[in-house]
Amino acid sequence: MLRIGVIGPSEKEIAEFINKITEKKQIEHAMLKFYSGIYGEIEVVSVVCGVCKVNASIATQVLIDKFDVTHIILIGVAGALSSQLEVGDIVISSEVAYHDVASGILTEYHPWMEDIYFKADGKLIELSMEAASSLVATSKFYTGRIITGETFITHKEREYLVQQFNPLCVDMESASVAHTCYVNRIPFVVIRSMSDNADEKSSEQFKINAETAAQNSIKVVEGLIIKLSLSLV
Repeated sequence: MLRIGVIGPSEKEIAEFINKITEKKQIEHAMLKFYSGIYGEIEVVSVVCGVCKVNASIATQVLIDKFDVTHIILIGVAGALSSQLEVGDIVISSEVAYHDVASGILTEYHPWMEDIYFKADGKLIELSMEAASSLVATSKFYTGRIITGETFITHKEREYLVQQFNPLCVDMESASVAHTCYVNRIPFVVIRSMSDNADEKSSEQFKINAETAAQNSIKVVEGLIIKLSLSLV
């Protein structure tokens, strides 16, 4: 059985995907609306989780416990930290980490990780890259590290985060989705489009660019789901 959970932090980051689900049923859990149905020929369950780490974790756990999803994909927008990234470019996660959680918390306590990085699923990364490469668009795609914390980044913080983590981009949900998938042994991948440059203007840029930039991550997840279904035939 293949059942894909697709999460977006806000409606503007995922509504277009939800609208394409057929045989759609809406079910509420934990004050969240989950939309189950079919995309292509694959069972999917999608949700607008809300912004921030705890909201994303709640939605992820409900997808696992109540809907028995086999894979989880987080989509949406993010702030670019790498100088090579431009607005609209796509980042596919190779691994994900918190930038606002002390490293020992995850290695010395539950879930006793070897390091602070949650590794995305290799097959999902591969198929996401194939889906991204087949898009006819001016935007580019990259695979690499994503970091998560609950704040818009200032210029001074940006320099520190680049030195400390060498990430491609930053957001407010990816690490918590990855963390929840890790302890439940559920394969995951994150697909983010760049909405801003993660600096003192990021909040303003996000409001202007988020909906347009999100279209790219939606296109990639649609291609990924089709390729995942074909890979299992």
